[in-house]
Amino acid sequence: MNLWRHRALQAALGLFLLVALWGCQNPFQSPPLVGIILWNPEIQSLEDNLQGVSEGLREEGYLNGVNIRLQVMNTSGDRSLTAKEIEELQQQKVKLLITLGTVPTLVALDVTCGTSLPIVYSGLGAPAATGLNWQAAAKPRFTGTSMEVPVAEQLKMLCLAVPRLKRLGILYCTANSVAVATGTAAEIAARKMGLAVVTDTVFDERPALLAKALKNMLDQNIEALFLPTDPVLASPKNLKVICERTMQARLPLMVPFESSVVYGALLSYHADFSEVGRQAGRQAARILSGVPPYEVPPEIPKVKRLTLNLKVAHDLDLHLSRHLLSRAHDLY
Repeated sequence: MNLWRHRALQAALGLFLLVALWGCQNPFQSPPLVGIILWNPEIQSLEDNLQGVSEGLREEGYLNGVNIRLQVMNTSGDRSLTAKEIEELQQQKVKLLITLGTVPTLVALDVTCGTSLPIVYSGLGAPAATGLNWQAAAKPRFTGTSMEVPVAEQLKMLCLAVPRLKRLGILYCTANSVAVATGTAAEIAARKMGLAVVTDTVFDERPALLAKALKNMLDQNIEALFLPTDPVLASPKNLKVICERTMQARLPLMVPFESSVVYGALLSYHADFSEVGRQAGRQAARILSGVPPYEVPPEIPKVKRLTLNLKVAHDLDLHLSRHLLSRAHDLY
């Protein structure tokens, strides 16, 4: 009799565990599909983003091939290919999209319009300026981590490098919404810091427009030049022109990206793209665990890096403080 009861108890317990496991996840089903849209693998910052995303997911217990399936789609900077890849992922019943860069994020939102598919972005410059205003949306299905370091923090670093700075020039291209947003924010922040501000803009990347804008600013006796997040002026061709002209005028230049410092800028206070990706990966993990996107607020970089060009500082006769040098992550 006792043996019968023991076996009945074992059978009941086994049935209970089977039902519980089946209710949590069908062991015969594949793990949920997570699509990652990589805009261009030749852009190192996006490759760093990708690595960070994988690490962030792994830190939260989501392992590729174990409890999720990661599918990275390289779209080689092609909008139409981006849209096609996203459509294919939808057909495969993708559970979550992670987009690396501004363009794939906007394309993903457009292609998946009318669905509830969650999107986590990484590496955007100014999300609200590109139509991703999370706070203004009603239960948004997107969130993520931008690369946007507040301009006030950037300008404080510039003032540490140039302690006697009184008159600041700000230059950006009005053809780009991110540049306009960050350029305007820089004007406001600089004035709050007590700096006199001279602002000029270009409409596109024609060399004549850039040369005219630089001349206008230099004629107004600016003491340093600040470039906000601006993909147009950050191109190597334009950066070389700006750096050459500012060096001729013995003018300190601050740029938004670490990669831009090598062209002859004095400094940059910027995001760490791997860490930005890691933050986005953790946000994606929360959504995969069942938290709706509208309960996962967007984030800005938690880790910021200072890059200094010591050769430029020497050529400008700038004596950088020990405090500033100790904060630098990279020195050129």
